[in-house]
Amino acid sequence: MRNALALVATGILVLGIAIGAWIVSRPPVGAGDAIAFEQALTSPTTSGTPSIPPTTTSPPEDRPVGTPDPAASIPQFTVGKYPETRSRIPVTLHIPAIDQDAPIVAAGVDPNGDMEVPDNVNDVAWYRHGPAPGEPGSAVLAAHVDLAGQGPGVFFRLHELEPGSAISIDFDDGNSETYRVEARTLYDKEELPTAVVFSREGPPVLTLITCGGAFDERVKRYDGNVVVYAVPMGDETTS
Repeated sequence: MRNALALVATGILVLGIAIGAWIVSRPPVGAGDAIAFEQALTSPTTSGTPSIPPTTTSPPEDRPVGTPDPAASIPQFTVGKYPETRSRIPVTLHIPAIDQDAPIVAAGVDPNGDMEVPDNVNDVAWYRHGPAPGEPGSAVLAAHVDLAGQGPGVFFRLHELEPGSAISIDFDDGNSETYRVEARTLYDKEELPTAVVFSREGPPVLTLITCGGAFDERVKRYDGNVVVYAVPMGDETTS
């Protein structure tokens, strides 16, 4: 068991797809105040919803998607493993703003200590050794932006989410909960704040993560991670 969270150099979800001349929008630098979440999730005494001042969004840039090597062996996150204590688990993710409804699969830790990620572009991984959505701390949902031979992933348009966008989670007990996007940011892979992303303290935060930034043809990976922070809206429903 690791005592601290660490990010391996190659990061998470780094495979792209060969699309030729297909052009996609490069994620803007950010929207909302991600720093407020970084502070809230690293302060043991913080409670409630972070105060998010309005910010402007930088204009996107266009870039071609690169051609990755599908046979490349690329490590994922290295994370700490924690006990699981919860009464319900998330099963389905809904993001109307980017037209996505996807199953959520519980993800643990690979034998080498890396976080498990889906082997397809259609599923979303929830880090089951951390908080579940609605519990104190950061509930992590990770998915591919794209994948060689499969095409765009569930989080292909994650970089389009703006503050105010709604995200809904269905749970295995029949309840649903809606979250409101408060911030979106793009981190360099080497600078991803894993202590924030995998925090078990602070206010309940839903953290969505995928690859983003420029695609490095030499190493066949994206150079950054798009991270979206959302907070509960308090309108839980029962089906």
